[in-house]
Amino acid sequence: MPLAFSTLGCPGDSLEQVLEIARASGATGLELRAADGEFIHPAMSAAERAAVAAELARAGVTVLTLASYVRVCAPGGEVDVELRAAIDLAADLGASNVRVFPGAGIAPLDSGASMTEELAAADALGAQRLNAAAGHARARGVELLLETHDSHPRASDIARILAGVAPDAPVKVIWDLMHPWRHDEAPERTAELLAGSLAYAQFKDGLRIPGTHDVTLTLPGDGELPLRRMRDLVTGVAATRGDTDPWVSLEWERTWHPELPPLADALAVLNAVLA
Repeated sequence: MPLAFSTLGCPGDSLEQVLEIARASGATGLELRAADGEFIHPAMSAAERAAVAAELARAGVTVLTLASYVRVCAPGGEVDVELRAAIDLAADLGASNVRVFPGAGIAPLDSGASMTEELAAADALGAQRLNAAAGHARARGVELLLETHDSHPRASDIARILAGVAPDAPVKVIWDLMHPWRHDEAPERTAELLAGSLAYAQFKDGLRIPGTHDVTLTLPGDGELPLRRMRDLVTGVAATRGDTDPWVSLEWERTWHPELPPLADALAVLNAVLA
């Protein structure tokens, strides 16, 4: 399985530093975080975009995803503009995908609880935005990847949005392994629900804080996530589509948790855990 990582794990590093981490770790793919203060950001000029794209191409690195912070289920008229801009940035950088969050700004549905009008409206808004952006994404050669996250952490939550998305829309899902698990969705159930829409999985590990859905992050293998079992489930889903070598992407959250070990250490450990 080819190795990738998100630049969330090396905040403030230059492109050259990121490529050096990739070379040293054997990673051949990158999730490029688009944020102020990083070498990828929404306000990049055309010349800056072309220069970064050329350097990435010379390095032979696949830009797996442009990791945007667009929240498709969030209220506000600016979201559609932000999504279109993220699609253009991804295409200009040679990324075939744009990561988006649900980001409704409300709590997830509790397991077994009845559907709320607020969440139903958020689901419909997310689907509407993805449908509206589908034509532009298709024209730019980009797919929209909805991550299991925030207001929609489980595959069962994401499935409600996807139910309203046109079947031919270029929309798939990133399975962040942490979030469905910490919200009590069994990995086998997540894999089943994402069988027709999974793009790839983000790997991480942690320890569940008893009585909550919160997690203390750990190095891969030091937490409670069944990473090998999850890897096998991801591989099985990919195989049904003829993909025998799906990506393993490490999302190391050092941007938000600077106390974590360096990204290079986490990559080495993940390689060993999944070997």
